[in-house]
Amino acid sequence: MGKIDELLDDYDIKNEKLNINEIEMSKEEVNRIKETTMLKTGFSYKYGTKKKYIIPLAAVMTIILSFAVVFAQGGLSNIYNKIFGENIKYVNDMGTIIDESYSSNGITLNVASMVGDENSFYIVFELIKENGESFGKSDYIYIEHLRLEMKGSGGYSWNEIKDDNPNDSKATFILVGNTEKKTAGDKLTLLLSEITEYSINKQKTSFEPYDFLMANQEYVKQYLIKNDKKSPVNDVEDNMSEDERKKINEMNDITPDEILPINNLSILLGDNLNNLYVDNVGFAEGKLCIRFALKDSEKRDISEIYFTDKSNSDDRLYSNFMFSQEANGIKYEYYIFDIQNMEELKNYNLTCSTTDKINVTKGDWKVSFKADYKNITHTIKVNKDVQIEGKRYTIKNIKISPISLNVQMRNNLVDNIENPVHKLHDILTVTMKDGTEVEIGSSGTSTNPLTATLNLIFTKPVDVTQIDKITVGDLEIELN
Repeated sequence: MGKIDELLDDYDIKNEKLNINEIEMSKEEVNRIKETTMLKTGFSYKYGTKKKYIIPLAAVMTIILSFAVVFAQGGLSNIYNKIFGENIKYVNDMGTIIDESYSSNGITLNVASMVGDENSFYIVFELIKENGESFGKSDYIYIEHLRLEMKGSGGYSWNEIKDDNPNDSKATFILVGNTEKKTAGDKLTLLLSEITEYSINKQKTSFEPYDFLMANQEYVKQYLIKNDKKSPVNDVEDNMSEDERKKINEMNDITPDEILPINNLSILLGDNLNNLYVDNVGFAEGKLCIRFALKDSEKRDISEIYFTDKSNSDDRLYSNFMFSQEANGIKYEYYIFDIQNMEELKNYNLTCSTTDKINVTKGDWKVSFKADYKNITHTIKVNKDVQIEGKRYTIKNIKISPISLNVQMRNNLVDNIENPVHKLHDILTVTMKDGTEVEIGSSGTSTNPLTATLNLIFTKPVDVTQIDKITVGDLEIELN
């Protein structure tokens, strides 16, 4: 007999109303939570001994808490509250504590916890320094190689989470991903190598473009050279999707035809920026352009470069285009600002932030763990035809949970032969009963000649009982 969750999974959209209610945990789930919490509170069973253990009342009370309550306390609350805010209440039953780790070269990788459904998940993992060391000097940690091994195809991204105590020995990260195949209950493996720590330093530059150009008028309007970084329009290939074509055309529109030449001005940008120079500055195609030279970019790179209004320091003007190039072992970065003339430029000061490499730890970290959370995904059987960008599909199923939505479609074979490109971006909206639309945080598609799958992860968890309808292309699927 299948699990009760699987037996209740399928709903026929033509005959059933979606009704998602809380259910009590099974005895096995309660026991698993008890065992996990025992370990968390510092108590454990020693088999083969007749000793009795007297556990304080506070520990006993902790043991009987469900994951929903454990989830709402301590570090878990701090981390997931930063991600989900008050919507954390919708995922209380979807998480598990993992606490699997591996140490190498003075740093421990700990996979702390996980929240997920059938196809999508959030993984919280930590880097912990040993021997009393801390990440106190690090503003940013970059992992050179991070890989998540899982069954089937899928995608993921990760970010560092701001620490409540920046001087402690721990750095916390969140990894968000989805897979084409079922993840819940499967084994996953997280692999890391080469951890680099950076500090970010912001300072007002000693170089001011307005003062320099006023004193050196020959740089205001210079001889320009052809920009070899601009892609020819014919780089748009026939098999590209409409979105890909659009992006290439948009890039061509903002990419300049002509740019300032490399000039080797070698003007130091600031007193504490001893490897960062201004190579050239002037106006090209009606906008202010600055080329910077970084003579040791492995140790220091530009984090941010922007202008501040002299009358309002909170008013920042960032570049609307930049590109990098290398020549003679020097890295150059070319920035374009929407400042059209000297009259505008006199109202701004230049500010720069650099990213400085402060430590590199080489090694290999590998942690395997089970996605052992409760899968509350519900499958809605649809079996209705839809047209999307002139192509016909049959929507077979929609899988939904508080964190994501998965649409499974069958392709029309004739349409697919005539046009194998699937234009599945921005085709779906989720509307709540109060009329608001659910914000989509990330999306991905998976296609083959027979089927197409669309995966969406919500920006924040939602109350699925309050979803009114799902619109895919020209088809509305009502859930009320």
